[in-house]
Amino acid sequence: MNESRRNASESRTGAGGRAWRVWRVVGRILVVLAAGTSLMVLFLVGGIAVAFHDGLVPLAGVYVPCLAAFCLGLFGMVMGWACGLRRWVRRAGGVVVAAAVGVALAAGVHDWYARTRYPAVGETGRVDWERYRPFAVSNALPRCEAPGEYRFRDGGPALRAAHALYPVAAAAVQALGSPEGYTGSNEWRRLSHGGSDDLFERLYRDDPWGGLRCDAVFGLAPSPEQEGKAAERGVAFVRTAVARDAFVFFVNAANPATNLTSGQIRDIYSGRATAWRDLGIDFGAPLVAYQRNRNSGSQTMLERIMGDVPPAAAPKERRSDGMGGIFSAVADYRNQPGAIGFSFRYYATELVAAGETRLLSIDGVAPTPDNIRSGRYPFIADAYLVTAGERSPDTRRLAEFLVSPEGRALVEAVGYVAPGP
Repeated sequence: MNESRRNASESRTGAGGRAWRVWRVVGRILVVLAAGTSLMVLFLVGGIAVAFHDGLVPLAGVYVPCLAAFCLGLFGMVMGWACGLRRWVRRAGGVVVAAAVGVALAAGVHDWYARTRYPAVGETGRVDWERYRPFAVSNALPRCEAPGEYRFRDGGPALRAAHALYPVAAAAVQALGSPEGYTGSNEWRRLSHGGSDDLFERLYRDDPWGGLRCDAVFGLAPSPEQEGKAAERGVAFVRTAVARDAFVFFVNAANPATNLTSGQIRDIYSGRATAWRDLGIDFGAPLVAYQRNRNSGSQTMLERIMGDVPPAAAPKERRSDGMGGIFSAVADYRNQPGAIGFSFRYYATELVAAGETRLLSIDGVAPTPDNIRSGRYPFIADAYLVTAGERSPDTRRLAEFLVSPEGRALVEAVGYVAPGP
């Protein structure tokens, strides 16, 4: 055996040996290049996965550094082997790889536990929208025999509603329109719902994702920023009040709080109160004040309640913007023991199953329909049918119907309070 080793060593000192050493160096260079390319691809694919996968996006701040550390550690291991570096270089690379995997796994398990124990409740969470499809046989919409003078004659307007007002829009379409105009291929082109942040822009521009502009929208009053954007295009909104609702605050059912004053609400959302005990409530869970996205109907209402005091920074989470990017967004409400959130009474009680939360009284007044109707509840908002400029004949019929006795009865039957005469 020693003789064979000596012969192999001697063979590597001649011309053939030099060629063998060259090919060995070339082979190692190719291995390093292949490893580097593979790691770059792995990092790119992993980054895209983090950007698009909803379950990973909130942890992008952890996963991306871990992925980078994993790639660098693995690259160090390969370089240490290919280039014959000292053994500690390869060991250090292995430690970095193991640490990156361990941190990522620990963060994932912790996030999974938190999400399972306290699921997020977003604007559309837990809502069975199929129950509110107009003209469906088994839908939950009230029936109404609308007088002929209000019925659509030109196919009906294209409508879009804020999520919470979609049942009102759908019930009105069912009362005034025909199945041909709002079902089949026309369904989402003629009647749709979405968030309030871009609701009013659909009145004067097409949706970049393919949706068409609308003849009218159902929503709360536009925010000053939304009014300003329209004014820049020479657009003036025309509003007709069609429904009234209470702006409500809710907490976990385990929270002993049942009533807050208007001043305490402002203290919470300005950041002056940071614990429930600051409000005189004997509850040790951390106070987490959730908010909504900028220009959403509920966030605009909160800003009006706050007056000149700006709301404190909202809890954030990492999300995908749908185009491969990651941005920091206002976190959806999670029903933690010390959490407080806000919405509108109809959405919180009719659309979302909120059995684990409790609506709070404000200034000693509960957000009931009677207290909304009488004006005793302090935070009340009107919802509007909004158009841009002159209304089409069918849109005028819709507006006139919604303020007629028949239309007001329909709004009440849906679950809202009809505005005062």
